[in-house]
Amino acid sequence: MRPPTHRHHVVSPAELSALRDLELVTRTTVEGLRQGLHRSPFHGFSAEFSQYRHYRPGDDLKYVDWKAFARTDRLYSRQFRETTNLGALFVVDASLSMAFPADSGSKFDRARAAAAVLATLVIDQGDAAGLLAMTGDEPSSVQYVPPRSGRHHLHLYLAELARLTATGSTAVAAALRRAAGVMRRRGLIVVVSDLYEDEEALAEIRRLARMGHDVVVIQVVSRAELRLPAGGALELVDLESGQRLITSPDAIAEDYARRIEAFLRGVKETVEREGLDYLRLLADEPLEPALRRFLIGRRGGH
Repeated sequence: MRPPTHRHHVVSPAELSALRDLELVTRTTVEGLRQGLHRSPFHGFSAEFSQYRHYRPGDDLKYVDWKAFARTDRLYSRQFRETTNLGALFVVDASLSMAFPADSGSKFDRARAAAAVLATLVIDQGDAAGLLAMTGDEPSSVQYVPPRSGRHHLHLYLAELARLTATGSTAVAAALRRAAGVMRRRGLIVVVSDLYEDEEALAEIRRLARMGHDVVVIQVVSRAELRLPAGGALELVDLESGQRLITSPDAIAEDYARRIEAFLRGVKETVEREGLDYLRLLADEPLEPALRRFLIGRRGGH
């Protein structure tokens, strides 16, 4: 069966193409490689030829294929494969809390879009990307795509990402524990979650970092979670437990806003205290500007 070539279920072509001039580099030593190698699109330029990709400002001109330019009037850079390229694993939270809000773009939609764009950048630069998500405790509930490189693998990765649904009852911490087992080599682990079970998940993130992995934490929230709507009685439903609470928004709005801000600030400070990169994404805001600022800042911090 041929894998699907479209990406419209996960991310729009416009969101993807707008970031193709950037790279997702690693901040730490990965299996003996300094992160400086990953700033370059040419991984081990003395090794075998891998593929062509569109020229990006800053590429070494000696790797430009001038014959292809003469034929097509477009600049392409030759990319080379190294035997120990970067392995990146995207751990996507597929628990039910990520399905909020149900009537518009959910946190899960934004999480999958971010994982699609960043994995595409990783594979574009000649590295390997994989996917891990869990919807339950049974073996069949584990969705795992091992990190590999190449265009064919990218299609498989995106197809698996498009099939994922936020229906799980298992916290993302369980997926992070699984990630520690499957990532035998030190690499890049990108966690995309609302981090509602923050204590357990943050403990697993610290563990991964101390194993030598470069961990990026992307916390996805919805604007509707930041402030309660004004008005009369409001019924709140926990999507994972089904627990219901009827309350008056006007009576608790101020305390709620203070608590949610403290929660988000606490997650950010904990992650950054470990020396890890943190990005907060709003589910209802455009993806490209936030990712662009993050990627440029990460590159500039090296």
